[in-house]
Amino acid sequence: MISFLDKVDMDKTNPEVMGDIWKIISEDIKNENSYKDVKTYFNKKLLNSLPYLKKLIEITKKELAINHSEEMFKDVELAESILYLGDNCGEIVLDKLFITVLKENYPNLEIYYGVRGEPIVNDVTVEDAKEVKMNEVSQVLSNGDGSLGTELKKTSSEFNKIFNDVHMVICKGQGNYESLINCNRENLYFMFMAKCNMVAKPLNISFKSLFR
Repeated sequence: MISFLDKVDMDKTNPEVMGDIWKIISEDIKNENSYKDVKTYFNKKLLNSLPYLKKLIEITKKELAINHSEEMFKDVELAESILYLGDNCGEIVLDKLFITVLKENYPNLEIYYGVRGEPIVNDVTVEDAKEVKMNEVSQVLSNGDGSLGTELKKTSSEFNKIFNDVHMVICKGQGNYESLINCNRENLYFMFMAKCNMVAKPLNISFKSLFR
């Protein structure tokens, strides 16, 4: 590991480097999916908490720290297709709730749900999508890669085509933000909590802030 870090390419994004580190760790411990039981636990826990979470969302009146939701929903109204990029286990239940609301309001909207192509820490994969029955509200799409984000130079040609062809992309989580912030495409939205000051400071928000 020290040897790898000593030679790491500083031009790589943090999610890409973490993907490389995870492969080294997985090979060393001989377990490609060491978070499997943890992920299943939190997926079930959030599914069981869904009625409470729905009520909590309904009564929340706080303003987001950075709020472009008005512009985003204007784009949703014009969209025929959306790619929603997932992030972590557990949270995938909230992703499904968000997508369900979109489908209820825009029944003809084609929605893809993007997941990691390989297990990496607690990020969502096809297996997590199956556990929460994400296929009920969207087409589940593997990105074909095991980075801790969405590295378009490493994701599959099928994924990249859909990424480029859809009307808009909604990116959940800091990993997707770090890997796609410099992506040059229209109608690209990010939803995440800044989990480190390196990300929070340039955005002029507080560490771990979600609301104002």
